[in-house]
Amino acid sequence: MSRSVGAWVVFVIAGVLLLLASFAVWVDRVALNTDEFVDTSSELLEDDAIRKAVATTVVDELFGSVDVETEIEGKLPEDLKSLSGPATAGLREGSYQLVARALEQPRLQRLWALSVEQSHQTLVRVLESDGETVSTEGGVVTLDLELLVLEAADRIGLRSEVEDQLPEDVGRIEILRSDELDTAQDSFQLLKTLAWVLPLLALAAFALGAWVSGDRRRAMRRIGITLLVVGVVGLVAANLAGAYIVDSLVVESENRIAAANAWDILAELLRSSLRFLVAAGILFLVAAWLAGPGRRAIAVRRVLAPALRVRAWAYAALGVLTLILLFTGPAGDFARYLAVLAFVALGAAWIELMRSQALREFPDASTPELFADARTRVTGWWETRRAPAPAVEPTPTPTPTPPPLPSGDVTARLASLADLHARGELTDEEFAAAKARVLAGE
Repeated sequence: MSRSVGAWVVFVIAGVLLLLASFAVWVDRVALNTDEFVDTSSELLEDDAIRKAVATTVVDELFGSVDVETEIEGKLPEDLKSLSGPATAGLREGSYQLVARALEQPRLQRLWALSVEQSHQTLVRVLESDGETVSTEGGVVTLDLELLVLEAADRIGLRSEVEDQLPEDVGRIEILRSDELDTAQDSFQLLKTLAWVLPLLALAAFALGAWVSGDRRRAMRRIGITLLVVGVVGLVAANLAGAYIVDSLVVESENRIAAANAWDILAELLRSSLRFLVAAGILFLVAAWLAGPGRRAIAVRRVLAPALRVRAWAYAALGVLTLILLFTGPAGDFARYLAVLAFVALGAAWIELMRSQALREFPDASTPELFADARTRVTGWWETRRAPAPAVEPTPTPTPTPPPLPSGDVTARLASLADLHARGELTDEEFAAAKARVLAGE
């Protein structure tokens, strides 16, 4: 009893560490990795609500930095200058939709990606300095949207008039100030450390829990339950965190849809990792059930026993799953490779466990006919491919057999042969041979 309680305590600790590791690895992947951050940020512009919010920010920056009404008034005739105000308001409203549509085009999307990449590289470089002297413009790290503001002015036909009037800091969104640098650097180093320490601690805790459990099948079931619970709790926590962040940081209700969509895109890597934990938990529970004493589990083992006799089939399936995990995952980093390594080790252990158990219960199991037939076909095909093609000899033309001669006297038979020869059905040689046999009384 005490051993069981101790094992569950260890698995609870392992689950908490795994949950924290999932969030730490996600932050490291998305927030601190420039390539991944740029790719994720580029996906943001594919969302209509986010594109509209970016267009609103860019247009507001333009109209807030330049007196567009004065520029329009200078272009109107004297008797229409009073319409400059309504014309400016209408132009501003139309600019929101115009720039939002323009953000669907590759040119503006590349400008957005370039701005995000430059700002993120600067931010990471500042955070990695670890207290060293870092030169940032004005002591501030910013997201520079100046190029997008100029593109917006160009789209509405005012670039040449307002370009020289734009302030130097137009379109710059503050990300980090120098007085926040120490705290940000400490947080950065902590997250980088947690991103590889927590997965190792979680893996060690799971190994300890399996050792304390003693029985391998019981340990496998507890691992499955822990993974399943962590995955479900993590998915719920991700949704709650997104709702809290959106409600806390976004004041304007019209921007909340864009903020919620942005969170969904940014958190997709986290959700995919948590869904993987749920799937892995279910697989562990199924594996534990297959190793159990139940009637259906024994029946399944009886079916699997012939295939398990040949190790190659089981390890080939494990190899295919491993390749799928390696090449279809959202990101390739230390935590992912560690998870795949643990999956391979546990998968190999399960194969050996099931193999020894099934073959002990069913020692007379033979290779299934399907596998044997497949192996025979593959071997035969390979031998056929390796063997040289046989020489094709011309097929000899068969010599036509003379038709049976009619019965009767010699004269009638000779007349019949003569008729066949005259019609060309008998050659000269065949006619002569048949005539000789008739005359000989054969």
